[in-house]
Amino acid sequence: MNETQIAEIEQILGKEKVSNSEKILSVYSGNEPPSLVVWPTCTEEIVKLVKWANKNSLPLVPISSSGPKLRGSSLPKVKNAIIVDLNKMCKILRIDSKNKVAMIEPGVTYDQLIPDLKKVGLRPLMPLLPKASKSVLASCLDREPITTPRFHWDTTDPLLCTETVFGTGDVLRTGAAAGPGTLEEQWKSGQAQKNPQGPSQFDPFRLVQGSQGTIGIVTWISMKCEKLPDKQLFLLAQGDDLNSFQEFNYAIYRRRLADEHFMLNSISLKGILATNKLYSPWTLVIGVSGHGMLADEELEYRVNDIRDIGSETNVDLQENFDAIRSSEIVSILNRSSRVPYWKLGLAGNCFEVMFTTTLDRVQGFYDTFCGVAEECDFPVDQIGAYVQPMNQGTNTHVGIDLYYHLDEDTESAISLLAKGQKRLLDEGAYFSRPYGVITDAVFEKASPMTVAAMKRVKAIFDPNNILNPGTLCFKEVLQ
Repeated sequence: MNETQIAEIEQILGKEKVSNSEKILSVYSGNEPPSLVVWPTCTEEIVKLVKWANKNSLPLVPISSSGPKLRGSSLPKVKNAIIVDLNKMCKILRIDSKNKVAMIEPGVTYDQLIPDLKKVGLRPLMPLLPKASKSVLASCLDREPITTPRFHWDTTDPLLCTETVFGTGDVLRTGAAAGPGTLEEQWKSGQAQKNPQGPSQFDPFRLVQGSQGTIGIVTWISMKCEKLPDKQLFLLAQGDDLNSFQEFNYAIYRRRLADEHFMLNSISLKGILATNKLYSPWTLVIGVSGHGMLADEELEYRVNDIRDIGSETNVDLQENFDAIRSSEIVSILNRSSRVPYWKLGLAGNCFEVMFTTTLDRVQGFYDTFCGVAEECDFPVDQIGAYVQPMNQGTNTHVGIDLYYHLDEDTESAISLLAKGQKRLLDEGAYFSRPYGVITDAVFEKASPMTVAAMKRVKAIFDPNNILNPGTLCFKEVLQ
């Protein structure tokens, strides 16, 4: 990038929002070092920047979360990339307690959002112990699983409406936010940007979600929230494998009795609780709540029904066990991770593997992955696992973490990351959020018609491939 181009960007954004300092750029380096980092503060600046990038055939890589970057999707993969860092757009634009909706910009973190929601009796639908620097907007766009499958009705939840600047520089507000009228006029008439469908019979937000910044730059979203419980109780169960919980889990899903509902293996449990205690191989977590005037009665009947199901399916549910207390689990819910990020606490480094399947297949996939770990000479006691039911329990997110020491087992961790994911893919695991080494294999296995359709969509909304090129199946060079 030459000095004239830098001067043009400074004219668009202002000198204080542009930097080519090597020290600053090093923070954003991926496969290729970026040439510039910019910090826009409004939609209009992003529109001008996108149009300028099209004119000059220079790539833009939008990001909204700070490091550590474990997945690398928002790190540049081509030369001369400009990092579009959105973390200065950090306003909570609106909270509607009546409709349980929050509208936020990309730089808003969970630590910023949670206390503001709490003031009006709400809580966010959020993933398990996210990074302190994690953008809430990025989490929603990435379809990160939430810990409360009872409130997870659609794969896209909790994302609702968006404002998106496409790769052409065009701006579109999706869902109910599309209009008629401005946002202020809609609010005045009682609207809350809660319906994500539209405009018309087209749902463009589904094209942006999961696209890893390759289709558009999202400048704000509205998102679902839930009421804070007036009464809450957590129950735990322990088991030697996931199959011991299977009948119980399916019964719970059908009756929608639990709010929080997930499982952790002993390694991940040690990580999130930052302890060296010895735990059972698997721990099941169930959270139950009561609301309003009948909170005690609601909590009582739900807990009693859950305990009855536990008795019928031979699952011993307790508030506390010798090694773990439910209060310890409560302490890590509805907040972000302390710094440093908890996944880096066990060994200093972590590779993530994530896929979707049905609950009855999770144990088999986990055993397969551990088998590959033995083939790669990677310690099985450094493999964490988090199993999160989604969409009312109709499918399940599986997160496997490889905790490794930089000098001791980096080589075996890299080998396991590649071989283990490929084995899972071959056996039927669904990688709806592919990152890193598995990405090419996922698209090679996908239907050629699906890949062709994705490329046609890309050509419509980002015809010059300026947005995060080299990501997903979009490998074409800039025009």
